[in-house]
Amino acid sequence: MMKNNLLCLVYCGLMFSASYGFAQEPLTTEVSRQVEQIAAGIDKTPEEAAKEFNRLLKGKNKKNISLLIAIGNAYLSHKCPDQAQEYMERAMKVDSKSAPLYMLAGDIALSKKNVGTACGYYEQAILFDANCYDAYYKYSRAYLGVNPQLSIDMLEKLKASHPELPEVNRELGNAYYQAGNYSKAKTAYDEFMGQGTPNTQDYGRYAMLLYLNKDYKQSLEAVQKGLATDKDDHLLKRLRMYDLYEIASYQEGLEAANNFFDRPDGTDYVYLDFLYRGRISLANQKNDEAIQWFEKALEADTVHEHPEIAKEVSAAHEKLQNYPEAIRLFQVYLDGLKGEKEVSDAFLLGRLYYMAAGSTGVNETDKSTFLKKADEIFAEVIERVPENYLGYFWRARTNAMSDPESTQGLAKPYYESALSLLEKKEDASKSVLIECESYLGYYYFLKKDYEQSKVFWNKILQIDPENPTAKQAVQGL
Repeated sequence: MMKNNLLCLVYCGLMFSASYGFAQEPLTTEVSRQVEQIAAGIDKTPEEAAKEFNRLLKGKNKKNISLLIAIGNAYLSHKCPDQAQEYMERAMKVDSKSAPLYMLAGDIALSKKNVGTACGYYEQAILFDANCYDAYYKYSRAYLGVNPQLSIDMLEKLKASHPELPEVNRELGNAYYQAGNYSKAKTAYDEFMGQGTPNTQDYGRYAMLLYLNKDYKQSLEAVQKGLATDKDDHLLKRLRMYDLYEIASYQEGLEAANNFFDRPDGTDYVYLDFLYRGRISLANQKNDEAIQWFEKALEADTVHEHPEIAKEVSAAHEKLQNYPEAIRLFQVYLDGLKGEKEVSDAFLLGRLYYMAAGSTGVNETDKSTFLKKADEIFAEVIERVPENYLGYFWRARTNAMSDPESTQGLAKPYYESALSLLEKKEDASKSVLIECESYLGYYYFLKKDYEQSKVFWNKILQIDPENPTAKQAVQGL
């Protein structure tokens, strides 16, 4: 989730606006030049431009549909959809079966955000010219953010009739990406990259899809090819940092990170950039530096849409044995979740409190507080998943730390419950079984119930015949 929301933002910003031409009656070079010259004055002298267009349409050009469409497109390119509509309607009276005319009509509707109407016109263009490739592409792009499946369906039609067009696969890759089907998006881009002539942005998109599919080495290869065409491309530099971290090339990743964060204005960075930068610093044992970058990641999530950031930063503090800060950030993560927290999250928080209680330098007051909290959380875990041994086992450990001499037997009922569940599991951890049995063997020894104590030490020897503690206990008993 964390990855996917951010990268969608980055990826969608790269949508290209390439145009694949359609067939229409060509204007002469001279008329095209005149249209372009007049259009240049639309913004500053609109009335004069209108007069010039009218003069151009006199005589034999009065019903020149190509010219009417060209003028309509000129107005639309200058953000004058109403004037473009006027020329579109004039052209419609001349020939209502022109594919370029319906393309113009669709573009006008799309400029007014009427997606359904626009796509209806694009379908009309295809009806009158099955080879009007631009209609397929514009239809697809119009529906990308509304209904990606419609985009996919239209592009599949074009691919079926024109499999030789490499651009179809590029557009299909975009559509599948929007639909969240990264595997098919990658397959489509695989075909395009093999058939077409990719540019820098294509390498960026392809590298992104490979990254999302966890093909980090291949993604890095695409990144390197893209950087060969533009060494300063921001997306490619970003992905290079990401990929190098993911393939555990941490030293090179540090160099890539420094290169990525070299923008003088310090802009165009997102939280995942800071998160990866922190990960790379942590992997290179630059711990203080890592924490600073992690804090930047938290700050960049201004609307708190990604509570998982706090969870990861909490894990970094745990690794550095900064348990109070790890606990605080884990609570930030839990507070950011919508709905009831998962039992696994509750368990992890309890474990943090347990580890804080056992950390070096903790005072007795804090230790007691941490153990009390851990006990409460593991009790909650037991209540929610009573059939799982973990809640009992860690509550046993917590109480064993509260009663280090085992004189009160605080951990006994929880070790017994954990052992009861573990003995039913064929794949139960031997070390966990031995811990439970060791505690109970020692507890009964303290109580001078030597026969019962011997039962547990013998169970350990069945698991590990050379266990020195169990052998010594049995011999002593």
